[in-house]
Amino acid sequence: MVVTLETLSRALARKYGDEGSCILGYKLKVDGEQIVSQPAQGSSTCEYVYGIIKAVLKESGVSEDRITTDYGRMD
Repeated sequence: MVVTLETLSRALARKYGDEGSCILGYKLKVDGEQIVSQPAQGSSTCEYVYGIIKAVLKESGVSEDRITTDYGRMD
């Protein structure tokens, strides 16, 4: 079974729940390109999910300087 980053992101968000301040446009990027959809509206959920996705990326050889986060804006 192959798990994509998008599938992992959605599964983590479901497990964690939609927690935190409502935020729009919270994006995780590699080389300036968004790599997964925003997993939830809650900022805490996004931070949790993106933290795990970043760890997966680093473990697979993506250097940290290529990974950026756009924090969006509060709704």
